[in-house]
Amino acid sequence: MAGLNMFVDRIDDATGAQLEEMLRSAGYEFREVEYARFGAKGESVSVVLYTSGKLVVQGKGASDFRLHRLQELTGLPEPRLKVATIGCDEAGKGDYFGPIVVAAVAMTPEEEQFLDEIPLCDSKTLSDRQIAGAAEHLRNVVPHEVIVIGPRRYNELYAKFQNVNHLLAWAHGKAMLAVKDKTGIDHVLLDKFCDESVVKRALGARSSEIDLHSRPRAEDDPAVAAASLLARDAFVRGIDRLRHVAGRPLPKGAGSPVLKAGRELVKERGRDILAEVAKVHFRTTGQLGG
Repeated sequence: MAGLNMFVDRIDDATGAQLEEMLRSAGYEFREVEYARFGAKGESVSVVLYTSGKLVVQGKGASDFRLHRLQELTGLPEPRLKVATIGCDEAGKGDYFGPIVVAAVAMTPEEEQFLDEIPLCDSKTLSDRQIAGAAEHLRNVVPHEVIVIGPRRYNELYAKFQNVNHLLAWAHGKAMLAVKDKTGIDHVLLDKFCDESVVKRALGARSSEIDLHSRPRAEDDPAVAAASLLARDAFVRGIDRLRHVAGRPLPKGAGSPVLKAGRELVKERGRDILAEVAKVHFRTTGQLGG
């Protein structure tokens, strides 16, 4: 796993020798590192090749190093994606405060090979800062659709659907169809949150246009991982914007910090403020007093 300014790889002895020769020829400054074959600095990166074969590259030039140095020796990585896919995921479902977000991303195996500087993994394994950098890059290079449903609209929709999964299925349907219309790709992989039949019903008359697949932990697919990154980034930015409505920062999740912030908010602003910043059907609402 890596961020945009760091990556970790594993290379064999022969490739390690070639890399060392390449870096010496390029004028890198070499140094001794414990348990390492070599350490070197140059071109805005620090490179350490451990005797185990683990290669660690850090610095603002990490992406360029991977693309122009390492891939010259190893070639492009084998894509994990086998067919052009629309990946779908959501964020904010379990958070009391903030929006709920769904995202859909189209990706081909050829495009995945050139996105290796982005940590295409489950967003829950990354920091908000890493996610923000990855999401900014993805927004510029892949077809996508992000639907942000703020708390007031979410509460209105929940009153209509009376079921979170049905609401999510409706939003996911809108996102995947929007990306399908942009790209013509109909193979869709969804991180499973309900039975596929619920999503197909939400697609309505257009369900026959989508080759829908869903499974748990689908974030190991790069297209779904990309959707996870975009959704989480939009959620983080959305909950941050709500501080101006609440007059205070709002914590993520649904644990004790949320209860504390919610009780203080109700005491200061009254219970009506909850409809503007929170998902009021959560059991948390009944625990806030006021």
